[in-house]
Amino acid sequence: MLEEKAFNTIKRFNMLSFNDKVLIGVSGGPDSISLLMFLLSLKEKYHLSIYIAHLNHMLRGKESDKDADFVKKIAKGLNLSCEIKNYDLYKFYKNRSLSLEEAAREYRYRFYMETAKKFGTNKIALGHSSDDQAETVLMRIIRGSGLEGLMGIPPVRGNIIRPLIECTREEIEEYCQKHKIKYRIDSSNKTSVYFRNKIRLELLPLLSRKYNKNIKDNLLRLRNIVSEASGYLQEKTETSFMQIIKEENKDRIIIDLKKLKVLPLALKRRVIRKAIKTVKGNLFSISFKHIYQILKLTDYQLGEKKLNLPEELKIIKVYNELIIYKEKRGTGHKYKTPAFWEHYLSVPGKERIKLLGVTIEIKVFNSREIDPSEYDRREKSNSEFAEFIDFDKVKFPIKIRNRRFGDKFYPINMNGLKKVKKFFIDKKISKRQRNLIPLLVDSKEKILWIAGMRLDDRVKIKANTKKILYVKLAFNKPGFCITEKSF
Repeated sequence: MLEEKAFNTIKRFNMLSFNDKVLIGVSGGPDSISLLMFLLSLKEKYHLSIYIAHLNHMLRGKESDKDADFVKKIAKGLNLSCEIKNYDLYKFYKNRSLSLEEAAREYRYRFYMETAKKFGTNKIALGHSSDDQAETVLMRIIRGSGLEGLMGIPPVRGNIIRPLIECTREEIEEYCQKHKIKYRIDSSNKTSVYFRNKIRLELLPLLSRKYNKNIKDNLLRLRNIVSEASGYLQEKTETSFMQIIKEENKDRIIIDLKKLKVLPLALKRRVIRKAIKTVKGNLFSISFKHIYQILKLTDYQLGEKKLNLPEELKIIKVYNELIIYKEKRGTGHKYKTPAFWEHYLSVPGKERIKLLGVTIEIKVFNSREIDPSEYDRREKSNSEFAEFIDFDKVKFPIKIRNRRFGDKFYPINMNGLKKVKKFFIDKKISKRQRNLIPLLVDSKEKILWIAGMRLDDRVKIKANTKKILYVKLAFNKPGFCITEKSF
């Protein structure tokens, strides 16, 4: 019995709450009309406010118009607010790299979201049945879907609910007959033009007739088993994701490759998919092949390698980092390093350099004012660095700048002269980061300090040092790009 099944589904998945405002997508067919009438029967129990939305795709000419008129009359007869929109789907379809079915689905959901916002509803109810569920699972098996795809249509996704998802099409038709409910029949559902219709009208009947009469039940059972396994893996994925992410925001995600590589393959795939979805907003156009390409990219041993994915999605592997971001149209490479920059500093003094997003504080001390043990306790964090320099070995004025071609210095605790470029490569600093790291230099362009990374041996504090130059540099936005702390 539909009423009992649907009500149990609502309770099991916590679909409705008291005082909910529900927008119902009504096409005019038996599924959506049954859903409307069923939810109206719960109106007093849950104190529901109910609204109707109908999208005319304009694909079947007068027949589509009659569907819209039918829904309009239903809404008027029930005294319900109704939003009906005519939209030429062919125009939308032609401008998208989607099939007509996919384009219809995408625009339909967009319409529901916009209408829900207009009416101020907190739930959107759709009339999918268990037959739709079985068809979806079989479609995704044929297309080579992963576990998430085999989960089929979710009973609840965000503010979208599907109270009839465990009811069969036969039960829906019986409900309509029992309550003398009129509905419209979409003639396109009887033709094998669309992929889903081919599954419904040809493949499922063939499988049921010649291979297994319980094929629909078996597909639904498979869906339930996969959902249980996927739920467990999802918990593991969330935990792993939090552990391996070095940076996460709306523009990009940076993954720690060392931590990613120790995960089981199943979790690697899921973590990468989650990262892509976080940046891209969805997983449309992302296939098994793309995830495989990303995993192959993580095995690349040299410095930097890039991968372009659909819809402007970019993947960069840089040493032990995997960077996922979406390039904005017309902006070029989103992480292109800046042009040369430099800024002279006051000694002593404290100033905020807005262009660079840093605050620099400089003090001068007599060597007797500082306990030698302080040299080893200077600030070390991701966003704040400090260094002690022999004042008399510096040619003033001093400035900070980014690297220049041919820069060399004598790294403390290392033997001899070293190119700054080679130093960055050895420390696995990516190309996109190298031009961002501040270098403290004197008037002779002698490098005194690579901020937060290494002091020049020629200006280190010694026993005969008389005056000390103290330089503290703090990034106004924590989480800069320096990977090695001060020495």
